[in-house]
Amino acid sequence: MATEMERKLRAALEAGDSEELQRLCGEVGSNIELEVGGFDKQDFPFEELCKIPLAHHVACKPVSSSCLELLIDRFGPDCLTYGNGRLIRETPVHLAAQHQDESWMKLVKEKGGRGCLRIANEDGKTVAHFAAMNRKSNSCLKWLVKELGSDCLTVPDKYGNTAVHLAAQHQSIESLEWIKRQIGTDCFRLKGLLDRTAFHFAAKKSDNSNLKWLVKELGSDCLTVPDSRGDTAVHLAAQHQSIESLEWIKRQIGTDCFRLKGLWDRTAFHFAAKKSDNSNLKWLVKELGSDCLTVPDKYGDTAVHLAAQHQGIESLEWIKRQIGTDCFRLKGDYDSTAFHFAARKSDNSNLKWLVKELGSDCLTVPDEYGHTAVHLAAQHQGIESLEWIKRQIGTDCFRLKGLWDRTAFHFAAEKSDNSNLKWLVKELGSDCLTVPDRSGTTAVHLAAEHQGIESLEWIKRQIGTDCFQLKGDDDRTAFHFAAEKFDNSNLKWLVKELGSDCLTVPDKDGDTAVHLAAQHQPVDSLQFIFDQIGAEMFSLKNNRGETPADVVESWRCETDESAKRAWISSTQRWLEASRPPAGSSAPTAASAGPEGPPFLERWDTIRLIGRGGFGEVHEVRTDTGVTCAAKTLRLPVQLGDELPSVSTEIHKAVESERNLCRLRHPNIVRFLHIAQPEPATVVVFMELLDGRSLERFIDKPLDELTIRDFSEQICRALLYLHRRQPPVIHRDINCSNIIVCADNTRIKLIDFGLSIKLEQSVSHMSASTQAPKGTLNFMAPELLGAGESDSVQYSRESDIWAFGCSVFQMASGARPFRGNQSVYQVALKIANSGAPALPDGRSAELRDFYSRCTAKDRRQRKAARELLEHEFLRKNL
Repeated sequence: MATEMERKLRAALEAGDSEELQRLCGEVGSNIELEVGGFDKQDFPFEELCKIPLAHHVACKPVSSSCLELLIDRFGPDCLTYGNGRLIRETPVHLAAQHQDESWMKLVKEKGGRGCLRIANEDGKTVAHFAAMNRKSNSCLKWLVKELGSDCLTVPDKYGNTAVHLAAQHQSIESLEWIKRQIGTDCFRLKGLLDRTAFHFAAKKSDNSNLKWLVKELGSDCLTVPDSRGDTAVHLAAQHQSIESLEWIKRQIGTDCFRLKGLWDRTAFHFAAKKSDNSNLKWLVKELGSDCLTVPDKYGDTAVHLAAQHQGIESLEWIKRQIGTDCFRLKGDYDSTAFHFAARKSDNSNLKWLVKELGSDCLTVPDEYGHTAVHLAAQHQGIESLEWIKRQIGTDCFRLKGLWDRTAFHFAAEKSDNSNLKWLVKELGSDCLTVPDRSGTTAVHLAAEHQGIESLEWIKRQIGTDCFQLKGDDDRTAFHFAAEKFDNSNLKWLVKELGSDCLTVPDKDGDTAVHLAAQHQPVDSLQFIFDQIGAEMFSLKNNRGETPADVVESWRCETDESAKRAWISSTQRWLEASRPPAGSSAPTAASAGPEGPPFLERWDTIRLIGRGGFGEVHEVRTDTGVTCAAKTLRLPVQLGDELPSVSTEIHKAVESERNLCRLRHPNIVRFLHIAQPEPATVVVFMELLDGRSLERFIDKPLDELTIRDFSEQICRALLYLHRRQPPVIHRDINCSNIIVCADNTRIKLIDFGLSIKLEQSVSHMSASTQAPKGTLNFMAPELLGAGESDSVQYSRESDIWAFGCSVFQMASGARPFRGNQSVYQVALKIANSGAPALPDGRSAELRDFYSRCTAKDRRQRKAARELLEHEFLRKNL
């Protein structure tokens, strides 16, 4: 749910209220991500709301550049070059070049340096490319040329398009004349994507002013220069421009050009039929005759088919007057008729008209694959269309089988929202959700790829969660399908519901959800997966021997290639940081094998590292040559206890904790082995760390940047632990059990309250009272009897409380409740006053973050996942 600050920011951005926005930018705690509307449809044609960071929004909106300047001053120039979460990762610099004037570019240079002006996005588009798409003004483009030189005009992006190409589509004659003065007219013949020149781009502009200018400069022959697919400026003008443009083209080169064949042998008629109104189609028929309406392209599609999908009833009625209704039964590509095309239109107006003209039997006419208008309407249209179809021919049509035996249920599951799927379940029952097609794929699988979390939650309410583990095509589960979705929202939800183990389940080809996410999803998915399964993700191999890192390096990687490569490189360096230096003969805990103890029979103590509680920690070297840390726990045994029984209970506790040795995360100490050499003695072998405890590191209150950095790392470790199945509870988070590594930037959780768990097993045997164990200052109220329960109950929520107390110590320089020496005193203090307040001078965002960790009612505390999304940490994400 949006915070009050987020609501105010959204309102100011949508209203373009510079004064209010500037005030809010001075108060907001970080460059938070916001979902905001009010965007120009030409710039964001597919999105009513856009979720990007605040600085990006400011760069897009008609507001004062002072707002961006304030954000830069508060959060540093890095916010200028931070790529958003969208697939092409624009920065505020790119967006300012596209939407603002040259004064914003001057600000960027002043605050971020000249290097900011040369950055490219994931598509290779530079700031100059974005400036060339600025439909309001070419002042940014002119200024960039003055700063960077005219060469920037012809730098190609990943697809070969230059600023010249884009200016021909988005800007005016004045821009083209200015470009001509800078670099001549040859640039207008440069080939970009699909070998298209400035002529092709100018023909996609809604008016033909630039196309006229280019013909005047370079001659009318350019109108018929084909791109790599055969399409010319004539074809594109027939779709994007008006009758006036077609009449002008006729005057230049005659009417034969309208019969030229482009991609798939399509003519200007086919292109004109894809224009939302039929004005150009009418003009072409008047000029060249109605026979052109039924000229098939390479695959049999005619202007009639395309008009049924892209135009309105008025166009169909006009076509009927020209050539009758039989044309609507003509078979095109894959034997599709006008009915099939009309069923792909987002509204059902054309479909209704065709049924009125030709009868309802047409709704169930199959194409070559068996698909009918019913199947297609279930995917592309709304509930109103399905209800209308039901009135025409009943509900049995929704069970008709098409390609691969897919029904309307499968098609409805490929629609971006689940409205049609819900309607079909209401009409025909929830069993249809798990009806497999010929390959085994169900509506559940398809919804996991094409729909949202709301759909998955609804499916869970209908038929439970087991359906998400059903195997479909090539043994793929819902996890595999969710990993092919362009974002990781469904994958996160499935992990929350079913556990992270599902991420590593292989399909028939050995590909896991991790491999598929590496191929299809943005870089933040890799971080999410790493938080779940740690370093294991790098060792997963499919049947071809490929790891997820190999997939990122392959041609199959679809998004964020460079960002994903950088993330993999930095994370692997992080993981390797604790490996022994080159030439070292002694292996360390970090390099020890994942299975079995690090010793054969014995180990030798090298030095004492620390002492406290129930035992001591030594640096040891084992008889296999492994150097590691060994914590020896000598558990208190009561007089009269039977040693064999005590040993058995401790052994059970040790066995239950062996999953610690499976943990692999850069912010968690690596556990190697847990041994029980004597009945009441346990030795825990761990990675040997070079650093000092956070307790010793804090010699004064830490700055918020360090608190943010350390808190994010602790949160990621907790997310990893708490999402495992079963969840791993630390039990004793405090600043003494958090190690700051030697580089002073990386932290690791240690200890994991194993001594608490083991002592509880002894206490249970001895029938002694299970008083709360752990570090008193960090214990949650429910462990002290100050919360809703008087029983000792370690939980994910008690870990979060202890983490909050660690945040307090980082912010204040002292442990919480340091003046209270007994359980009763701390419990009373919490009952009366709650968690101690942070010292003055701390930001509102940090205070709010801390409060969400330390709610007295554990049900009100936020989980690690939610804390990672808090605006206090967002700047680090």
